[in-house]
Amino acid sequence: MGVRSGEQPGKVVARLVRGSALTGVAGVLIALTGGGGSAWADPASLAQKYTCKFPIINNDGIEVAITTDMPATMKVGETVPEYDIKAVTKVSARAAQGLGVLGSVTLEGKATADVVVTQPGSDGTLPIKVANTVAKAAIPDPPAAFEVTATGKSPGGLLTWGTAGKAAFDVKGIKLHNMIARDASGKPVPLPPNGDEFTAECTLDAGQKTLLHTMTITGDGGTDPTDPPTDPPTDPPTDPPTDPPTDPPTDPTDPTGPADPGITTGGSSGGASGTAGSSGSSGGSGSSGTQLGTQVAGGSGSLAATGMSGVGLMLAAAGGLGAAGTAAFHYLPRRIRRDEEAV
Repeated sequence: MGVRSGEQPGKVVARLVRGSALTGVAGVLIALTGGGGSAWADPASLAQKYTCKFPIINNDGIEVAITTDMPATMKVGETVPEYDIKAVTKVSARAAQGLGVLGSVTLEGKATADVVVTQPGSDGTLPIKVANTVAKAAIPDPPAAFEVTATGKSPGGLLTWGTAGKAAFDVKGIKLHNMIARDASGKPVPLPPNGDEFTAECTLDAGQKTLLHTMTITGDGGTDPTDPPTDPPTDPPTDPPTDPPTDPPTDPTDPTGPADPGITTGGSSGGASGTAGSSGSSGGSGSSGTQLGTQVAGGSGSLAATGMSGVGLMLAAAGGLGAAGTAAFHYLPRRIRRDEEAV
């Protein structure tokens, strides 16, 4: 999202802020709709019937409908978080009559569910208690069946999955406690043989289902003990590249061969001539002559006697030409000056 041509800086900032906000909202939506892996939750529900022992009326039946959202899958090594739990309990008209006869108009309290988590493999079971708060509910008058709603959270951070497989959550029982019936002024109504609060022990009726949710635990988040160990891949040894041997460059000039030839040039006021000799030099009697010696190794004065190849002969000739050019460069200007002085 770049800067548009001619756009004012303030508009650029506003546009960038809007774009960032939309990106953040999109990330939240992905996480809530399943893009976050195990963050995706499936609705789970369970309906059960219990028989509870209430004050005054003694045993009476209730119906409980439990709902929650839990993920369908988790990974080995992940810890089970807390989940929101909701339980709607239907109370009979007989219970409403027993509470209302003493002047009770509302009912509230606590409810604790006994849940058993069956872990995958041979990891065993884990019993947990899920505490819920029963919201204040009006007791109907004339007496009639009514509902009370309890909400809470399952304990989180207690269980970490250690084995891949299937896990199950079963609700095995429920207990109503710290229940308070209040009159129209809000004061607690004592219910014999209890005081201001009462507890109702409940027993699950025969033939009732207990399974609330099943979950698949995968091995993606950690080590699955049932999987065979995997050895890391082994790369074959790699031989270092071998470069062919490189012969050192050969200098065309053999240091052990014959020495560079030299040229001896002599000159005098009347003339000059250069002669190549076998071991010395000859020339005019002039003291200003320049000597550039030319020698052939072995002192024999003969190229054939040295056994030089054709390449050596060419190099010797090139050296002679270079020496001659150097001599001419130094000699000719002086010869011209002497000729001018003589005239």
